[in-house]
Amino acid sequence: MPTAFAGSPLLPPLLQINALTFAALLSAACVTDLRTRRIPNGLIVAGLLTGVVLAVVTDGLWAGAQRAVGGFATGMLIWMPFWLLRMMGGGDVKLFATGAIWLGPTGAVQAAMLAGLSGGVLSLLYLLRQYGVPHTLQRIAIGVRYPAVLREAAPTSWDRRMPYALAMAAGLAGAARWPGLLL
Repeated sequence: MPTAFAGSPLLPPLLQINALTFAALLSAACVTDLRTRRIPNGLIVAGLLTGVVLAVVTDGLWAGAQRAVGGFATGMLIWMPFWLLRMMGGGDVKLFATGAIWLGPTGAVQAAMLAGLSGGVLSLLYLLRQYGVPHTLQRIAIGVRYPAVLREAAPTSWDRRMPYALAMAAGLAGAARWPGLLL
């Protein structure tokens, strides 16, 4: 789908199905991540299979397969290092790569940039909610002056699992809605 879901609000029926399926995948992942801090593999597999089928039906066998595989591979390559460094959950990486099937490689790069921006905002909100304004501001001030402090392990009493599917979904949805926004 070269233009993702941008353009006229009245999409042809096949593109409507594509957009609704994409939105359902992202919505379901966000809801389950908020509730359980996990994204079920069944949801990822269903999204992966549906995304590939819709890509092939929408763009034809060769172009659809290229977009789907390219988007998935790009999404995995971008976020896999964060999972390997234990900075992000595997479900978030798989969700992004699955969503990138709908966007292709270029859309995946744009979505990753938007997800990173969304994740920064989400992280700040999460810190403010979890630890309060004074502690968060103090941590940021110390971190700006002494960045190595930010690498220290947090106390085990802190809940460090943030529902990052929200940031991933925001990046993917933004790249689908406004292709070429950042690239």
